[in-house]
Amino acid sequence: MRAWVAGLVVLMAMGCTSEKGDRQPGGDHTPALRLAVVTDLKGYLEPCGCTSRPLGGIDRMAAKVRSLGESEVPVLLVMGGDLFFDTAELEPARVDQAARNAHTLVNILNGLNVKAALPGQRDRAQNPELLAKLEAEAEFPWLAFQGDAEVIRVDANGVRVAVIGVRPNADLDAARAAIGTAQAETDVTVVVMSGSRRDANRLAAIDGVDFVVQGGLDEDDPVAPHQSGRGWVIHASRQGQGLTVVDVFRQGPGEFSDTSEWSRRLARENLDAQIADLSRKIEGWKKSGADRADLEVQGDRLAKLEAQREALDASADGASGNTFTAQWIELDPDEPSDAQVTGLMRTHDKAVNEANRKAFADLKPPPLGPNDIAFVGSKACSTCHAPAYAWWQTHPHGHAYETLQERNKEFNLDCVGCHVTGYNQPGGSTVTWNLDGALVDVGCESCHGPGAAHLKNPTLDMVRNPPESACIGCHNEEHSDQFNYDTYREAVLVPGHGLPVQ
Repeated sequence: MRAWVAGLVVLMAMGCTSEKGDRQPGGDHTPALRLAVVTDLKGYLEPCGCTSRPLGGIDRMAAKVRSLGESEVPVLLVMGGDLFFDTAELEPARVDQAARNAHTLVNILNGLNVKAALPGQRDRAQNPELLAKLEAEAEFPWLAFQGDAEVIRVDANGVRVAVIGVRPNADLDAARAAIGTAQAETDVTVVVMSGSRRDANRLAAIDGVDFVVQGGLDEDDPVAPHQSGRGWVIHASRQGQGLTVVDVFRQGPGEFSDTSEWSRRLARENLDAQIADLSRKIEGWKKSGADRADLEVQGDRLAKLEAQREALDASADGASGNTFTAQWIELDPDEPSDAQVTGLMRTHDKAVNEANRKAFADLKPPPLGPNDIAFVGSKACSTCHAPAYAWWQTHPHGHAYETLQERNKEFNLDCVGCHVTGYNQPGGSTVTWNLDGALVDVGCESCHGPGAAHLKNPTLDMVRNPPESACIGCHNEEHSDQFNYDTYREAVLVPGHGLPVQ
């Protein structure tokens, strides 16, 4: 059994509180402070709009952070991991757009009262001159950007908080020294880092650490708080899909206990799975005539698991000492947006669009090799394949480019490749080239291959049954989370396109 489950069982037996509505120690509902945690934003201003339920958006995050600050509880927004860039080595063509994106993001974060940020490895790998400009623009500290560890102190309505940034791959002794220096004048110690689970656990185990904000984990889903030594490791997913909020209830010196419903729910699920698995095995062992003594041992194991599960369900008031509750807040499409931030994002889109339109105006696709075939565009197919062409014009593929034009993103390097035909292929298109109408939208040749040879000699076959590999470059988890090749293929087989005309 995982150690955190066992520890949580002990806490439940003592009597703990749930995340909403239960009394905190001493009957006080008000946290001493609230940590709002963002990890691995990776420069994402907003999610790709092609998924079934796009999560995130810096305008939604801004609205949520502002709402958290409406109470009397002091909010400390801290960020860790790769915040401004999603890759360490930018392609030369992407440098300008990525830099513009980072500048816009810094500008937006300046309005959110960020207490501290610790850039990750991908951020630190960028051009030093660009990083210096971004750091100078930021109205919040970039922790440990020069040395191994850096301490800032924050007064949260009388609660003294030390926020300690530990540089990726920093010397552990430097981290211990910084933490030790902060202890004399600190009530709550928060370490912000970017690295592996092992790194986070080692920092959390240092005497005096209460919370470790871990970036660099690169997980799609947030990871529930887990304890290492006396400290707790906190994570908040990536790409701005949400944030983790930690309400801290402090009674005095000493370590904190996790009373989150989030953690309790995961512990229940873990124990339920173990109980079900062991119960099935015991029944199988009985049928196979296993030794009675061995069955009694396994029966005792099952009874202990069931007792631990029962303890989790037993809730009681009056948990003593320092506690915290952690909650993952998912930024789904129904979350409100901050109108001012949304305006900055739309201004950014227009600026990027115009800059790329000029910068790549003469960018041509790779030249045709001796065995390459040029793209001709879907209109060229309509003469012989009129029913299929008419159907395509009504399909979302036939309007893919329009969805970018509506958002001033048709020249955005992160988007255009999946909304046109033959992108960056020999005889095809680029971000600006051959998009006068011929190769806009996801046309016939995106699935059936370039058509110049077939147009010249119709006896030459094209790809009749496109393989899944033709789809998954764009229909992947990040951009098309509900894609299933067989289901999608069946959906596009209609009269005139794969089926006889009725």
